[in-house]
Amino acid sequence: MKRSLFTAAAASALFLAACGDDSSSNSVSHSQSGSLYVDEAQRLIVMTSDVSYFDMCVVTETGLAWKSIPQPATVDSAIYTFLGDTLVLIDLDEGDTSRYGKLFTGGSAGDIYGTWTYLPCEYNRRTNEKECYEEEARYMTQTLKLSQGKLETTIDYHFDAYLSDVEDAGYMKTYFMKQLYNALSNGYHIDADASDIFDIYDAEDYEDFEKSIKRNNVQIIEETKESQTFKIGEKTYTVTVENAEQSFEFSLYATTNVDASVNVSDGTKTCNSHTVRKIMDESLCKVENMEYLRIRDDVDEEYAYARYYRNSNEVEFEECIKSIAVEQTSNSYDDYDYTLYKKANDKKEEFKKRSEKFLRKMSKYIEK
Repeated sequence: MKRSLFTAAAASALFLAACGDDSSSNSVSHSQSGSLYVDEAQRLIVMTSDVSYFDMCVVTETGLAWKSIPQPATVDSAIYTFLGDTLVLIDLDEGDTSRYGKLFTGGSAGDIYGTWTYLPCEYNRRTNEKECYEEEARYMTQTLKLSQGKLETTIDYHFDAYLSDVEDAGYMKTYFMKQLYNALSNGYHIDADASDIFDIYDAEDYEDFEKSIKRNNVQIIEETKESQTFKIGEKTYTVTVENAEQSFEFSLYATTNVDASVNVSDGTKTCNSHTVRKIMDESLCKVENMEYLRIRDDVDEEYAYARYYRNSNEVEFEECIKSIAVEQTSNSYDDYDYTLYKKANDKKEEFKKRSEKFLRKMSKYIEK
């Protein structure tokens, strides 16, 4: 599933928390340097980040304050090897060598120095197998330039490709619609809001979406990219996307601003879901916005700070959806067996977690 421009995969957002060389509404390129130590005999590389600063909305004793917060220098290590002309970087974490290595291409076989482009692939050292997930690289390209004593990281973010995919797909084969079918069919909690109309099912995961249609006995009568009329039991519903706006900005934990509104009607009553999500800036860092700020308070941080602004009528929307749901006649939703789907996606999800950890590490070498 293509998460809303990687909002579910925070790694890409971390990569883009930077000041860039070239940016527009549809494309972004960033470059920055760090220091590099290479032990060719041990095939060891050590990357050291400089002290950098983030502008953050920090929680203080008296309220909120927009501050420039220093991020201390950190050291990351990896073992490197080669598969033909492909570079493999294997993380070292407190002396332990990871089972998986990240793959890069573009340089010369056997020579760590050069320009390398990250592949959406990893190498399993125990099984000697390579797994690739091409869709992970469609919206972002990372390049590492390794030279004596220096590491340069460049990120190209392809927002135009993302917008094109969303436009082509429309909003009716999304996480929002799957959750809506479940809620209307069974009167259950709807675990979605209007922002989930950007969470589009791709071909790989579309089978799960189709199962939701069948499981909930949904009969689709009419559909466009922005609306759908369908029946569940004896009730007919119409879903209409009233607003769907996304814009690109930089932040530590998000990449897009979202303003979305969706109406769901049973012909008598209309339920509206409206969500606004904004990347934090100084204008939003106000006490009157506190209820809409998502505060992060990590145990390893000396301060709490607002990650982003989010205003949604999700509670009101959920109650409204429950009021127009069909009368529950079975427990079909609870009886559904997710085992096969879960097994098919376990590998992919584990890969994403490892990729996020790696990207978090690399993000420290981009100027904040």
